[in-house]
Amino acid sequence: MRKGPILLVDDEPVVLQVHAAAVNHFGFETIIAETAEQAIGYVRSYRPAMIISDVQMPGDGGFDFVSNLDRAGLKTMPVVFLTGYNDIDIVRGGLKSGGDDFIIKGGSIERLRHRIAFWMAGGFTELPAEVRRRALSEANAEIGDSIENVELHLERSQTTLGQITDRMSAEINDLPSSFGKRLVERICYLGRLSKITLEESRGFGDLVRFPDYVFTVNQSLDRPWSKEVWPLLKRFDDWSCDTRFVLAGMEPLKQFFDYEWYTEGLE
Repeated sequence: MRKGPILLVDDEPVVLQVHAAAVNHFGFETIIAETAEQAIGYVRSYRPAMIISDVQMPGDGGFDFVSNLDRAGLKTMPVVFLTGYNDIDIVRGGLKSGGDDFIIKGGSIERLRHRIAFWMAGGFTELPAEVRRRALSEANAEIGDSIENVELHLERSQTTLGQITDRMSAEINDLPSSFGKRLVERICYLGRLSKITLEESRGFGDLVRFPDYVFTVNQSLDRPWSKEVWPLLKRFDDWSCDTRFVLAGMEPLKQFFDYEWYTEGLE
């Protein structure tokens, strides 16, 4: 579970009150900012564990706010963008600025609660950098009005989830029960799970939901060490920059007996 308050940024007091109630539902402390400038100051002072920001605000909007956070080295937490526009340009601008998730205003408050619960407890600290790059590329490739309902595309696909789960289950069920007891085996497992998730993702929506797929599939496989994968997710970008992690994802899972090539400096 991530520690620290949740920062809400919106120029509409009524919206802030509704969202504060959703945050308080989980017992988290809430910090409220009505402008991007005020929010920057709060980030410096309180180091929130998560930010939920409106996109359209007077002065600097949500995209400017998060871009400024990133440039200042303060973007160390997930950012969920709220918007009243069900528009592909929101996804493009949000991903480019450094946002990690999107919620279209006017829907059920349960959706917001679900995203709060995921980002505070799911392990990932943000949308991984390479996944963000791929998602932005896919969003940029969409032409004109070809995307009529962005919110629908951002829903987690049960088809994609099922395909990832089936492929991972087939590989891991062929391994002995001792697989996964060592840290290096869990790292290789995460590398493979990440690769399969990328291969099965279709379009920007699946890529934005990459953290959800990885987290959910890991839970559904229900290995004795599944909960021990959570700390690895917190450092996902560090792992993904390691050639060994990438290479581990290229081949089907197998149990190694000589890990010297991989474990130096890790265990």
